[in-house]
Amino acid sequence: MTSRKPVTKKLINSPESCVDDNLRGVVAIYPNLRLHPKHRVITLRTKSDSGRVAILGGGGSGHEPFAAGLVGSGMLDGAVAGGVFASPPTGHVLYGIAHLHKYNSGGVIVILGNYTGDRLNFGKAIEKAKIAGMKVEGLIVGEDVASSHNKTGGRSMVGEVIFYKLCGAMSQRGYDLLSIRDMVLEANKRMATLGVCLTACSLPGQPPLFEISDNEMELGAGVHGEAGIKKMKLGTAKEVVKMILDQVIDNLKLNAGDRVVVTINNLGGTSVLEMNIISAEAKDYLESKKIRVERIFAGHLKTSLEMHGFQICLLHLTKEHGDLWLELLDSPTEALGWTGGLASKREEDDHGDDDSLLQTDGIKTLSGPILGFKEQEILRGSLSAAAQRLVENEQLLNRLDSGCGDGDCGITLKKFALATLSYLKTASVEYPSNLLWQLAEMAETDMGGTSGGIYSLGLAAASLSIGSATSNTPASWLSAWENGMAAITKYGGAEPGDRTMLDTLHTAAAAFRDNLEQDLKTLLLRTADAAETGCRSTADMTARAGRASYVSSEYVQDEDAGARAAAIWLQAILNFIADAY
Repeated sequence: MTSRKPVTKKLINSPESCVDDNLRGVVAIYPNLRLHPKHRVITLRTKSDSGRVAILGGGGSGHEPFAAGLVGSGMLDGAVAGGVFASPPTGHVLYGIAHLHKYNSGGVIVILGNYTGDRLNFGKAIEKAKIAGMKVEGLIVGEDVASSHNKTGGRSMVGEVIFYKLCGAMSQRGYDLLSIRDMVLEANKRMATLGVCLTACSLPGQPPLFEISDNEMELGAGVHGEAGIKKMKLGTAKEVVKMILDQVIDNLKLNAGDRVVVTINNLGGTSVLEMNIISAEAKDYLESKKIRVERIFAGHLKTSLEMHGFQICLLHLTKEHGDLWLELLDSPTEALGWTGGLASKREEDDHGDDDSLLQTDGIKTLSGPILGFKEQEILRGSLSAAAQRLVENEQLLNRLDSGCGDGDCGITLKKFALATLSYLKTASVEYPSNLLWQLAEMAETDMGGTSGGIYSLGLAAASLSIGSATSNTPASWLSAWENGMAAITKYGGAEPGDRTMLDTLHTAAAAFRDNLEQDLKTLLLRTADAAETGCRSTADMTARAGRASYVSSEYVQDEDAGARAAAIWLQAILNFIADAY
C-alpha cells in the first residue's frame, strides 16, 4: 500500500469555493470593479456607451493577478474566470462578451490562450455572439518556445498579459476592432517566452503536482502546474538566464542592434530578491549581445499558484511597429496587476558611486594621547589576540545564536576579526583615537548588519572620547568605554539587563571603575573576571532587546551570543595587557 503525499497547506475556505472567494476579494480591494458572481465575470463599472472597442480576457484561475487583476482603464474591460487551471464554460464567456458589447459600441476583442479548452469554449462563445449580431473578434495568443513545435503553435504564457496592455492602450486611442486585431497578430509573431521552475505547485486541497530534486529544475514549465520538457541541473541565476535567453533569441532570430521589451514573469513563489537578480542578469546578457533592452516589466503577472520559478518573454520591437508598441506599453493604465509605469522608461545608464561624498575619513586630524613604541606593540598585540580568539570561537557563537537569532553571530564577528588582523599588519597605532575610528569604519563595512552598526557606533563614540583625552591613563580609557556603551544604548535601545552584549560590557566597566586605585594587573584581571560574570548572567535573563526578544523564551536557554562575544574579545585584550606588564 503506497502512502499518499501530504496536501499542501493553503489559507482558503475550501477548494470548492476558492475561485469565487478570490473574485470577491478582488472587488473588496477595488470596489470600482464590478463582480458578476454567477458567471465569474469582473468588469469595469460602466453606465453609458464608451464608443470604443472593449477588451475581454480570461481563462483558468490560479494565475493571479491574471486575469481579473488586469481589469482597468487602459487594459482589460472585463475578465472571465474558470476553475483553477480550467477554462471557463462557454456560457460565462458569452455573458462577458454580451455585457461588454452593451456598453462598448466599437465591439469586443476576446483574447484567449492557446489551450484546447480555451480555444473550444471561448471560440464557441465568440461564434454564438456573432450569430446574435454582436461585433466581436477573437485573438489567440501563443508564444511559448518549449511547445512551439506543436501543430497549433506554442502555449500562451505571460505574453497574453502583454497583449492585454497593447489592446487596451489601442482601444483607449480609438483604434477600431480590426486594426487592433491585425496589429497584435503581428506582435504575436515577434514574441517568445521560456521559463523554468524549481518546485511544483499544488491545486487547492491537493499535494504537489510533481517532484523535483533539490539540485534540479524543470525547463519549459507551463502556467497550469505542468512539468517542463526536461529536467536540468540547477545553476546560478546568471547561468539559467543565459540558457533561457539563448533559446528565446534563437527562436526570434534576434541580432545585434535589435530592440526588445523584456517581461520577467514570477510563477508565484519566487522572491522579489531573486526576481531583481534575474532582471539584472537578463539586461546584462542581452546587452552583451548588443540587443537593446528598452523596457523590463517584472513581477507577478501570470502565475501558477505557488510555483517557484520564472519566465522570460521577449517582444522584438520591429522597425515597422516597434515605436508604436513601446508607446502602447507606456500608456497609463489603472489595472492593479500591471507592473510598468513611468519609472520603467529606459534611461541611459549613469550608475556609479560619487566617492567624494564620503571622503571625510571621519576624524580629519589626529588627536588625543600619543603612544610610545612599547605601548603601541602592546595595543597591537592585544587587539590581534582579541581578533584571533573571535576567529577560534566562530562555531560557539553561531551555536549560541542559532536558537534565538539567525545563527550567524560567529560568522559576522569572524569577518570583523579577519579584517582587523589584516589591518593591524601595517596600520599605525600611535594615535588610539585614529585606530578606534578605523575599527569603527571596518565594523560598518566588513561586519555590516545590526552587529556592524552596534560595534561601529560604540567604537566611534570611544574614538571621539579618547581623542579629547590628555593622557593615556586607565581613567581615559574608562571614559571612552562608557561613552561607547552610552552610544549603543542611545541608538540601539538596549540597556544592561536586557540580555545583550551590554551586560558583559557594563559589568566589566563597573569592576574597572571600582578597581581604578589598584595596581594595573589587579585592575585588568578583576575586570576580566567581571566580564565572565556579566556574560554568564545573561543565561537567566529575559530578552528585552535585540533579535532574541522577538522569539519565544523556550528558544532562549543559554547565554547570549553577543554577550559571550564581548567577553571573548574583552578578556583577550585584558589578559594580554596584564601579561605584558
